[in-house]
Amino acid sequence: MVHLINIVLFTVFSGSVYAVIPDYIKVCKREQSTINECVKNSIYSIRPNLIAGIPELNVPPLEPFYIPEIVAVSGDLLPLKASGKDVRVSGAGNFTIKSIDVDVDTLLIRGKVRFPRLHLDGRYNLDTQILIVPLRGEGNLVADAIKCDADVVLKTEIYMRDGVQYLKFTSLTVDIVIKDYRIRLDGLFNGNKALGDATNEAINQNRGEFLKTMQPYIEKTVAKILLDAANKIVYNLPLDEMLPKA
Repeated sequence: MVHLINIVLFTVFSGSVYAVIPDYIKVCKREQSTINECVKNSIYSIRPNLIAGIPELNVPPLEPFYIPEIVAVSGDLLPLKASGKDVRVSGAGNFTIKSIDVDVDTLLIRGKVRFPRLHLDGRYNLDTQILIVPLRGEGNLVADAIKCDADVVLKTEIYMRDGVQYLKFTSLTVDIVIKDYRIRLDGLFNGNKALGDATNEAINQNRGEFLKTMQPYIEKTVAKILLDAANKIVYNLPLDEMLPKA
């Protein structure tokens, strides 16, 4: 998703920074009637480059990409203290764009993206309980999720810096819907296989509750990564260069 936002931004603002955009990126005019379809086609055409990475745009490879850390502390649905670190995500290159909506006047960007299947592996630390059974552990995690939908909304503002107008992305929200997933945690009960297997089965039987508890923290982490990436792209580009006045 980070990579898709990067490419949307470059295609939307390509009218002014055309000279620095690689030839493989399709240029889209700021015309409301055509920009949405143009951006969508541009993203699909650049998919191979996204998968491999685009160093000149500071876009790392999409296969795989990494989430440095997710931290969750909650007691609403179930008592939970959990974190995931260095989570490696693969399968994102097979995305489908359900919709793209770019408002050329307000520069509000809305997008809906589906990832048919994602595979995750990384490290975890967990302190929770299932029913009345305390559950603590740390080690490796492996998870597979199917039909992951992400709705992204990106808002902007114009500000002055050194007497020059610049664009800043003020907020980004992400709503994530995961149809189903399975997860495996190694290292539970000090590596006791029988207890670990039974507990993993119990976790997956209650995966709906775990997902509801973790989802706000996942969305918050993803939104921060996306917002940071978007603002890095536009930080050194004056507004009049990105969006010259007619």
